[in-house]
Amino acid sequence: MTNTEKIKNVIEKYSDIVYKIAITRTGSIENAEDIFQEVFIKYSQKNPNFENEEHEKAWFIKVTINLTKNLHNEAWNRKTIPLEENIKFENKEEEDVFSAVNQLPQNYKTVIYLFYYEGYKVKEISKIMNTREGTIKTWLSRARESLKEKIKGGFEDE
Repeated sequence: MTNTEKIKNVIEKYSDIVYKIAITRTGSIENAEDIFQEVFIKYSQKNPNFENEEHEKAWFIKVTINLTKNLHNEAWNRKTIPLEENIKFENKEEEDVFSAVNQLPQNYKTVIYLFYYEGYKVKEISKIMNTREGTIKTWLSRARESLKEKIKGGFEDE
């Protein structure tokens, strides 16, 4: 397999997760697209070797998170006001959940995404985010409480 084919396969495999994390953390389609490109450029430049598929996936998640942190820390970006994006949803509930999650603080958004959408356990999230397990549990708990309030009973069945 050529290097180009390898990169193409990796993009196909991880594009969805990288883009979803980027849009969740940046709240902007344009910034998410920039992050998306940067992640795969870093991959092609570094050409890292991974122990296994889980290690590879974790690398993409961690690089995406780090690049979104860098974006938020840039001076010019702190002075910008996010525009409302016209993201299409299949139903009103999906739109409500996306809107509620998007209003959460950055770390809460990330742990909600990794826990519920990617199926990571608290221990795995703590390694990916380089944060103590107790902190991850606290963020998850606070995010859930906030979402319950915002969505008004949509999570009562838990």
